[in-house]
Amino acid sequence: MAQTKKQDANFRRFLPAGGHGLVVNFDDGGDKPTQRARALARRIEAESLAGIVDLIPGLSNLLVQYDPLKLRGAELEARITPWLDDLDTGAHLARRLRIPCCYDAEFALDLAEIAETLRLDAEDIIARHIGAELEVAIMGFMPGLGYMKGVDASLHLPRRATPRAKVPARTLGIAMDQSVIYPLTSPGGWNLIGRVPMAIFDITKPDPVLLRTGDKIKFYRIDKKEYNEIRSAYKSGAFQVEIIAP
Repeated sequence: MAQTKKQDANFRRFLPAGGHGLVVNFDDGGDKPTQRARALARRIEAESLAGIVDLIPGLSNLLVQYDPLKLRGAELEARITPWLDDLDTGAHLARRLRIPCCYDAEFALDLAEIAETLRLDAEDIIARHIGAELEVAIMGFMPGLGYMKGVDASLHLPRRATPRAKVPARTLGIAMDQSVIYPLTSPGGWNLIGRVPMAIFDITKPDPVLLRTGDKIKFYRIDKKEYNEIRSAYKSGAFQVEIIAP
């Protein structure tokens, strides 16, 4: 595990989460907090601890949910502690997905404003977004919403000062070093630059959620005609996102 920097005096590694959850906090100034959280999740899975119900990695923590009838929080903390000095945060095999996106003005509602703010050509912004391989760091507040880190540094922007009351489903947004695809129509404050033609959360599918934590994502550009063709093909079941399994 990477050496941590000096910790804040108020830093706490373990935080209770109700009567059946334990948050393991990696926000200690050390390197790779997201990777350490995932590494601990893998270690817990590998150890097959009795009583573990769910493991939910965050950007700088891991929520461990457990059955209090089978496992006590203090016992869980004691089991986890020795592993923290030997977490494998190296590269791990991940799925790779190629996702089509239409960046036409009809869908890229904020692209012109972004171009003006960043003093970049719109085509250059699209090229830089497509050129980066993103990684799904965590899953978000809506079913299927993955926070994809790795957006080119030249495109880093804050969220919009005034969120929209309604962002259409499947819209692609950027903010900070991340991209998201809105799985459902909802309010949102991200900078909108395109739209994908297929659902990333589809309740009719056996596995309704397209993205998983750790997935590597590459977007590729399609025009409006291709967007409509893929949209129709997806609805009929003829289109599948290209996924290269590890």
